[in-house]
Amino acid sequence: MMGSLPHDNVILFPKTVEYYQYELTRLLEAERYGEAMKLLVFLLGCQSDDDTAREEWQSLLDWMRMMFPDLAAGQPGEEETDESESELLRGHLLARGEEGQAYAERLLETIRSGQAPDKLMLALDQLAFLEHDGIDEALIRQLREGELHPLIQFKTLQTLKKRGAAGSVTLHKNGESLVCDIEDTPEDFERFPSQIQEIIARVQEISEVKHPALSYFASQTWNEFLAYIYGTSAYRQMLRQEASCIDVWAAALHLTLLERVFDGGDREELLELYGITSDLIFQWEQAYRIMQQFASRVFTRRL
Repeated sequence: MMGSLPHDNVILFPKTVEYYQYELTRLLEAERYGEAMKLLVFLLGCQSDDDTAREEWQSLLDWMRMMFPDLAAGQPGEEETDESESELLRGHLLARGEEGQAYAERLLETIRSGQAPDKLMLALDQLAFLEHDGIDEALIRQLREGELHPLIQFKTLQTLKKRGAAGSVTLHKNGESLVCDIEDTPEDFERFPSQIQEIIARVQEISEVKHPALSYFASQTWNEFLAYIYGTSAYRQMLRQEASCIDVWAAALHLTLLERVFDGGDREELLELYGITSDLIFQWEQAYRIMQQFASRVFTRRL
């Protein structure tokens, strides 16, 4: 798909654009920056009527080329390496020495100035590895005082956790004032509690049979949903619920995906598949309402 063949005759239809937005977000969250840059080059070489998406892709590519000149220049090259891109990034940033201080200031200004969400995510990835006395304080201040998107708030907490920061921070999220302990923040989505993992596993189990194309979107969307609700009363409630509520949240996610990504789904059939009885319907409606709030704010433009 993204090889050396010309692709200027490839047309990206709206659903295809949405798929690639998913893919791009996934690569960025996984810190696979080299692959993300290659995907952006591919997308910009295709034909699309979505001028807004093209502008965002070009802006993000230009930003990444500036932030990661080694990757942009093909260094360490196309050869296989035992190091992950995050390890290469850490080494690159730590090697900057005194220059890293000024670089950290530029990244912090990116956070303060409210750049596009993709650029904020990249800046936070780099701030996790830079040595600068003011980074922790600046990020905590942004959490307390800044009007950050819920996904950026979670990414900021992860960055502080990776930097070894500790303590609690009060922030406003989804209409709530809440206190989050930095050291309790999962560094990646595999570190969430087991009952959280069981929900997405249940969706993938059902979707493999009924909607095979949905499985990829389910994982990506669930990760974003967890970042969206992390620390809120809905998240705490999810952790306290009984095992039967795994199906409640799984069914809510499944139907939301069918409605937003595909051409809709049969609600009654889905509730039957997940075993949502009359005793669970109230909990399901609550979960579905929260999922719809998330989708309305996040889903259309992946951040």
